[in-house]
Amino acid sequence: MKVSNGLVILLSIATVLAFAGLVPLGTWQDEFVYLHNYHQQGLGFLADRLLHWSPRPLSETLIYFYAIAVYHFAQPLIGAFTGLFWLILIAAVMLPTWLGKRGRLLSIIMLAMLLLGHPVTEFFYWPDGVAAYLPTLAAAAILLTLDWGGWSETRAGFFWTFVALIVAAASFEVGAIFTLVYVTLLAITRSIGSWQRGALLAVTALLSVFLLYLQFIGRVSQGSEVIGDTAIAHHPLASMIAATERFPIELLKGDTLRHKYTGLAEGILIKALFFVGLYLALSAQPFSSSKRLQRMRLVLAVALVGTAMLTMMAAFYNFGELCCERHDTLRQNYLLIALASIATLLAAHRPSRHYKFAMPVLLLALLIPMLVVTPRLIAEYRDYAAIVNARNATWQSGRAVGPDMKVTQTAPNLTGNLYIKPSIYQRSADPKTDARPQWMLIFFDKQSAEFTSPVNAPSSANSDKR
Repeated sequence: MKVSNGLVILLSIATVLAFAGLVPLGTWQDEFVYLHNYHQQGLGFLADRLLHWSPRPLSETLIYFYAIAVYHFAQPLIGAFTGLFWLILIAAVMLPTWLGKRGRLLSIIMLAMLLLGHPVTEFFYWPDGVAAYLPTLAAAAILLTLDWGGWSETRAGFFWTFVALIVAAASFEVGAIFTLVYVTLLAITRSIGSWQRGALLAVTALLSVFLLYLQFIGRVSQGSEVIGDTAIAHHPLASMIAATERFPIELLKGDTLRHKYTGLAEGILIKALFFVGLYLALSAQPFSSSKRLQRMRLVLAVALVGTAMLTMMAAFYNFGELCCERHDTLRQNYLLIALASIATLLAAHRPSRHYKFAMPVLLLALLIPMLVVTPRLIAEYRDYAAIVNARNATWQSGRAVGPDMKVTQTAPNLTGNLYIKPSIYQRSADPKTDARPQWMLIFFDKQSAEFTSPVNAPSSANSDKR
């Protein structure tokens, strides 16, 4: 048992370190144009974004300050900016259990699992996405780890619950949906407690409603993002049916390059092992089984799964299809947290006597997805220097005097890559022109850009872009 414990700890820490070490390799996408607009228009552009396109007061404000820092230091600062949000997620998962002196090993496993079994590029390495998605995930994760650390029924626990819900709502519309659903279910199940707590939670719900309203009358009502089936987009019933049909597979699938049914089987196996392993591990620890706390555990799980379903409906309504990989990653992680909450509920209600098998089961849950992603991690680290050098060369070329620049490209990789067909692109106002080169030309104020072929190892070109 001590050996399996050690292996689980080692693999969990190694997983987190392996992915965290790639943070500096994150890549800009539309940041080129957004940061330029923030620099040129300042608070006016921020207000326009908040009111008409992206009502995410916390994440958008942080991106605004990021733009100020980028132009002040004349550096992309990707590692520093993205790393900040990684620290927020790590703190949300780890601190409640470490300060509560219980559930520490489980929090390390949870953190590793949040990185495995699904795409990671847009969610963990794309700065614009990280600013919205990681705080949203951290907010859901801390509701679980507050329970594991024994804080859920304390004043401190409620304070951090309130903060988490505000952060979720203000970071991303999915977080607003989750906050609204979670608070509503707490009220329905009479799990809030005092009226003072109810009043504070009502604030989070009202904030969510307001931000979702802004999203609907702004970005959604424009109807400019329909990229899928027009018979589904902006049709509520059709969107609901499409989401219902896809929901089970989308929630249970794994991250694999093989046949979709192989991926589905892999995903179900990993999630089953994770759930059973957690249940067995939690059975060995004393957890409160008070009726209110048990209801809160169920509410958290239902709210997370319900939010995943609602976001799929929203995607079909707005886009006409499911979009995008970052949404998929958030749904997958919501399910993992939901499974962990249900495992906690069951362990508190009826603990298993077979907890000695917990670590071997959890080891398998970690090992299977890690084996799948390891080749891509190895390729990424092998090309680490080439990726850094290519980015530096592009940045220096963009900041050099003259109307032209050279974009030194690397092959698509695990941490993302704005890879564009090698050619020379001219600055143009033609809406039919590929927008991606235009973003760079606008940011660096150039008239033309030469995009090179990948300079890193050819084998990396076969790496999964996710």
